[in-house]
Amino acid sequence: MVGDVGTKRSRTDDDPSPEENLSKISVPGNAAGLIFTLGMVAILLAGVPPTRWFLAVSVPLGVVVALILRWTARDR
Repeated sequence: MVGDVGTKRSRTDDDPSPEENLSKISVPGNAAGLIFTLGMVAILLAGVPPTRWFLAVSVPLGVVVALILRWTARDR
């Protein structure tokens, strides 16, 4: 709709949605889930190059936080 600047259309059930709703994808918590997750990360990194720096920073930071939590955890 070229001339309809500023008007909003609400989505209905018969209106096809071009995007995939990732919250609706059920992924099991086993090896298949790990493969799916790694595949989605690879697709994201290939499709959105600025996310590479975020992954490069967040993974080592996550490992450091996990180690700190592990070392400071009390035995139960």
